[in-house]
Amino acid sequence: MVRVKLASGLAHMALWLLAVMTLSAGYAPAAFAKNVVKICAVLPTSGPAAAIGIGMMNSMDLAAKQINASGKLGDIEIELLKLDDGSQASMGMNAVLKAVSDPAVLACSAHFNSPVALATQDVFHRNGIANLVPAAIIGKLTAEQKGDEIFRIAPPDVWQISMAAKFPLAIAGKRFFLIDDSTQYGKSLVSEMEKNAVKEGGEKVGADSIAVGEKDFTAILTKAKGLNPDFIFFGGVTTEAALIRQQMVKLGIKALFYTGSGVISPTYISIAGPAGEGTYGYFYGLPYQAYPGGKKFVDDYAKGGYDKPFETYGLWAYASIEVLAEAAKRANAKGTLTRRGIIDELKTGEFPSILGEVSFPRPGDIKQRVIAYYGVKDGKWTMTHKSDENGKVIKLDTPVPLDAN
Repeated sequence: MVRVKLASGLAHMALWLLAVMTLSAGYAPAAFAKNVVKICAVLPTSGPAAAIGIGMMNSMDLAAKQINASGKLGDIEIELLKLDDGSQASMGMNAVLKAVSDPAVLACSAHFNSPVALATQDVFHRNGIANLVPAAIIGKLTAEQKGDEIFRIAPPDVWQISMAAKFPLAIAGKRFFLIDDSTQYGKSLVSEMEKNAVKEGGEKVGADSIAVGEKDFTAILTKAKGLNPDFIFFGGVTTEAALIRQQMVKLGIKALFYTGSGVISPTYISIAGPAGEGTYGYFYGLPYQAYPGGKKFVDDYAKGGYDKPFETYGLWAYASIEVLAEAAKRANAKGTLTRRGIIDELKTGEFPSILGEVSFPRPGDIKQRVIAYYGVKDGKWTMTHKSDENGKVIKLDTPVPLDAN
């Protein structure tokens, strides 16, 4: 009888030890499992803006990893669903449809290109899911949305150009020639530039359009040269801008080449080469070290093992995931961790991020804004001027490279 009791006791002890060993090995019961919240990241990791898109995707990946490792989300774990939109509306549509069909996807941060963001706008509305846009700046994306699902961590083009139109008039002169890339984004930029520059005393001497993918702009630039503008403004993105600038130099055009935030990228400099020197553009961001988490981001990215640079928009891509993760945490605490619950948090909250505190009042654009002006100097985009809250252009005492840290 004693032996039976002893055997029974040893069996219970063995089971207890097995349970302890199982837990210590990391095999926790289901009750301790994390609540996985999927966030879709839809960016151009192929196509003409691939370098920018890959840098942004890597930055979002870094954000998700660091947020999960910090444990600050409690019982939530973020999982990125990474999808490629190829800078094409059709690819973007397919990617977003795939993402929203997964009920575990509760929010998205999607699109660098405005035409792609416009194409998917209604998908987010119909499926009641937030898209915190990391870069696409066309104004009507938020201003004309049917619902309240679209948010943006960048200020809209309308506001940017209302400030930025004053810059070339201040440093170059009043006569200008406009070129757009025939996209809604490009046409919106040149329309706003014309309206605001004329309002400030500028004079349009001519305008023309190109097509994305086109490579020879000799005819348009020869026409522009004959009109003797003080500056040429281009509404478009990186590749075409670089080729235009190369051909301006080849034709001996002395006018300032001025463009928007969609061109401020190391990719522009690598394509344009030495011809890129002297290009100017406006951007809604300061050099990275000016932001609370800027230097740490640069250092952490370098340690992250990524084989491509974070490019110009890495900081904003990282912050987008920070904001969505915090919105999910707050919704979870209220028992409303749903697609609608995250939208409601984004509409009313202020969120800590590596950019500082950010918020998104209606129609969904970031409240905290700045415009800075960058020229290509010694192969780097370098901030030389900024605007105050009234749009007055102020020259910096010491220029600061965008990627300084």
